[in-house]
Amino acid sequence: MELFDFLNKIPTLNEITGSLGEWLANMYSKTFPGALVLHDVLIDGTNGYTSQIDLILVGNKGVYVVEVKTFPEAKIYGDTKHSKWYYYNHGKKHEIYSPLRQNKKHVEYLKTFLKDFGDVPIFSIITMICDDFKISGETDGSTAICSSLPAMKKGIYKIADNKPDVFDDSRKKEIFDYIKNKQYSDREARAEHKQNVIAYQESLENMQKQNICPYCKSELVLRNGKNGKFYGCKNFPKCRYTMKYEEQQKETLVE
Repeated sequence: MELFDFLNKIPTLNEITGSLGEWLANMYSKTFPGALVLHDVLIDGTNGYTSQIDLILVGNKGVYVVEVKTFPEAKIYGDTKHSKWYYYNHGKKHEIYSPLRQNKKHVEYLKTFLKDFGDVPIFSIITMICDDFKISGETDGSTAICSSLPAMKKGIYKIADNKPDVFDDSRKKEIFDYIKNKQYSDREARAEHKQNVIAYQESLENMQKQNICPYCKSELVLRNGKNGKFYGCKNFPKCRYTMKYEEQQKETLVE
């Protein structure tokens, strides 16, 4: 299958020049011409927000929304049930927002964006490029989490396996053209998106300072744990957000 031939040709990060998304899009288009590919797509979301998607693949079985995270030399640990994931780099621990939940939001936005096309099958693929990656918990049948670019082979195969073809070439082209023509391509919109991301991050930090959970907006209550005091979400166990007792500000990365 051409797709798997493509994935077997993926080089290391040191061999990739320029934009990773652009490189993936070009390689995918050349090696698997049955799929139509867009990279770095900015579309309308909800409540005035926009959504920036690394890679969109329009194939016979549906639309694939790909989120690529690069953390060279870092070790990443996550749980499919939690909003917070962590990466360790040079002995320091950092917090990131779950790429799984981030891409889930991208999928929701894209479903709304494509609502005029009916019930379009949309699959989520998260690829973490890092030194080491471990995740616990289960994902549904429309989601794959991959630990490297070559691992995307297994991820896409897992999603596509036993799924029926739903698009012919004409329908694929129609969806592709719609996304391409309706996305934001001007610099002003992309600059505004970046500012909105920064503002959103600042709002999360402000909520933390006010003892408000940044994920579900419930109250953070002081609790006692085996390692000492900490703040936990009042909405536990539905929300498992925690914050150190001594901490005034967390480093949270959200896009």
